[in-house]
Amino acid sequence: MKKKKRIAFQGCRGAYSESAAYYLFGEDIEVVPMNTFEEIYQGIETLSVDGGAIPIENSTAGSIYENYDLLYKWRHPIISEVLLQIEHCLCGNNGASIHSLKRVLSHPQGLAQCSNFFSAHPGIEKVAFYDTAGSAEEVSKRDNITDGAIASTYAAKLYGLSILKTNLENIKGVNFTRFYGIQKNPVGIPYNAEIKSAILFELANDGQAGSLYGALGAFAKREINLTRIESRPHPDKPWGYIFHISFIGSPESPKVIEALEELTRYTTFIYRLGSFAVGKTERLKYED
Repeated sequence: MKKKKRIAFQGCRGAYSESAAYYLFGEDIEVVPMNTFEEIYQGIETLSVDGGAIPIENSTAGSIYENYDLLYKWRHPIISEVLLQIEHCLCGNNGASIHSLKRVLSHPQGLAQCSNFFSAHPGIEKVAFYDTAGSAEEVSKRDNITDGAIASTYAAKLYGLSILKTNLENIKGVNFTRFYGIQKNPVGIPYNAEIKSAILFELANDGQAGSLYGALGAFAKREINLTRIESRPHPDKPWGYIFHISFIGSPESPKVIEALEELTRYTTFIYRLGSFAVGKTERLKYED
């Protein structure tokens, strides 16, 4: 019998990252919860897991900077991406109702994204918790009708909680998180798909007027669409920066080859993190 791939994610069972793992690596996997993002990269490096699902940015909260820094540190190849629609629900133990709740637990971002609910129910206290799925697990352990959680519907059902209200987020349909699938070794570039590539680079003349303009111009003059640019502090050089960019294009494309060749004029190093099919937008898996 073929051994299932072990895919790590940060958080408890029922986390949004767990759902993303199935889209990134397929259905036939064993998911492995981990406490921190760094543990995922360490697990991949030591081969205790076969890959990981990491969130890289949220459409309302912005970048997850820790993962940008860890991608630079570990250089694990990106092999896939998915955009997961985040839909929060209010859940509680059997017998609980919105009127019985005195406290609601969730990750601070989850609480912030549902602030309108708390404005409408000022008698309910917001309680910050380390993880959305973890808040559902904690409420299930408390076994009362006064504590509730904001989590996914999957987490609520996983921990035996009743769903009191769905789509609790302030603005419906605009909360998405982009996840990357990472692993120890790169894979071949997929064909018959629109390709996105992600690279790292450091400017050779950081601080010199026009250096970043010249670097990015290598793509602009060839009409290569940059989908994201992020700068992060260089861990070894005060006031130096590592640039993360992603763009639409395969490294086998002649114009991409030319752009990367020109980019070398402005940089001390370039590192390709991966080239993969542009991710699709998906909804939470295993809601039923």
